[in-house]
Amino acid sequence: MKVLRTLIVVLAAALALVLTACGGVNDVGTIPDQPVRGGVLEYGTDVQPVSGGLDPYVTTAFASQNILVQIYESLLTKDDKGRLKPGLATRWKKTGPLSYRFYLRHAEFSNGTALTATDVVFSFDTMKKAGASQAAMLTALKSVRAVNDHTVDFQLSAPSTSFLNLVAGEANGLIVSKAWYTSTPAAQRQRQALGTGPFMLTQWQDNVVIKLRRNPHYWHSPLPYLDGIDFKIIPDDQARLAALRQGSVDAIWLGDQQLAEQVSSEGFVTGKNAETRNLSLYVNATTGAMANLDFRRALSEGLNRPQIAKLASYGYGTTSLVVPRGDPAGLAPTKNTPYYTYDPSDARRLLARSGVTDPTVTIHYPSDASFARDVALYEVMQEQLKAVGIKVVLDPTPWAEILADYIKGSWDGLIAVPGTAQPDPTAYFNAFLVPGQPTNKSGKAGTRAAALLQQLRQTTSAKRQPVVLRRLENEVADKVLVIVPYVVAQRQEIWSRRLQGYQVDPYSFRRNLKKAWLVP
Repeated sequence: MKVLRTLIVVLAAALALVLTACGGVNDVGTIPDQPVRGGVLEYGTDVQPVSGGLDPYVTTAFASQNILVQIYESLLTKDDKGRLKPGLATRWKKTGPLSYRFYLRHAEFSNGTALTATDVVFSFDTMKKAGASQAAMLTALKSVRAVNDHTVDFQLSAPSTSFLNLVAGEANGLIVSKAWYTSTPAAQRQRQALGTGPFMLTQWQDNVVIKLRRNPHYWHSPLPYLDGIDFKIIPDDQARLAALRQGSVDAIWLGDQQLAEQVSSEGFVTGKNAETRNLSLYVNATTGAMANLDFRRALSEGLNRPQIAKLASYGYGTTSLVVPRGDPAGLAPTKNTPYYTYDPSDARRLLARSGVTDPTVTIHYPSDASFARDVALYEVMQEQLKAVGIKVVLDPTPWAEILADYIKGSWDGLIAVPGTAQPDPTAYFNAFLVPGQPTNKSGKAGTRAAALLQQLRQTTSAKRQPVVLRRLENEVADKVLVIVPYVVAQRQEIWSRRLQGYQVDPYSFRRNLKKAWLVP
């Protein structure tokens, strides 16, 4: 299989060199000095929106979020250095110890109806009620009130470090039209969309293409320059790369960083993405062997994380705690991180002390082609844990089913749900620590960690936040409430010279496509 893979890569590279020698897809001639309006960008992507589709208050999937950011917008945004900037709100101010006021710009949804404060109030009320992931960051939000059509007041019940980050988060805090959302059946809201963003959804052909076209009512003139974007669904990395080399798409992203490096000498442009893809395996600490703390600790100490990062990610991975190392708030594991250092001898001691008669754990992981790069991780874990006496059963399952089981909280052992960048460091813990969330399977073991998470949310001192975060990370590691083998970049974006004015954003949401343009 490896020989065949190598042969495919060599042949593809040879084809690319031939194309380049003949002019090739990258020979675009003279590039204009100023952006040119028009043209549809053909972008090769790996998966389409899955569970929750395009409903911003239902979906939690990265595959959905990176489409949502093209259609919907939030009150604030952040620049690439993480600084708060205006979004649908032109300005904002703190009007009291626990209150904020936002002033809305004159914007329209893609159907031409005006954005009003009523839409903002409805959107935040719905976020809190819908059980979406961002709801956990709104626990301190007491009320939202429309002062007039373009002014909104927010009242908090307690200090919150999460609130403004959520309001400015990518694919979080998105504002919908109340009239449209309430008049559209739930199933249709997952397949349709209506936002104020630069593009609007015009067609979704399952597993083939998602077509977006310019929103004619977009407030930020002259953006976007593109007439539209066709996200072509091409699950296999090699096939996506071949499409780029052949010129049938203008841009792609790849999970395989080795492939991305191969095209660096072919004239294509390669973006640099932050390490925010944490390969999280969520623990069900309420049933089976995983309900035993000594067993979980034995499992954690039986993992040689640096070796896993080296072997399973071909050297591109980095050891990490729950908050990914690529996040500005991320902290590195240390020798004092509980049960994080590889210690097979102590792992065997803990396993014996646990009294577990059947030391077996199942890893449920996505089997889709777009997740193929992760399979080596679970196989390496299986071999490492076998050495300390723990049997690992691998359960490859379609991604849609994995996500559905995860959201419902209906899994045993470990379930692999690769994570994405979050608007606030507390958000990485919400799934397994917020009480009442179906995904929270930490049981009594997570009680102290949940309290520390609440403390982190209310710690407004920039100096104190890393201290509280370190305590929270250590508590999660001590009770082994989640397994994070390593983190890598979400994707590697590559595009031909025909695409101009584009640069990757730090968290791989492709938000800067609204600034991109095509050479005629």
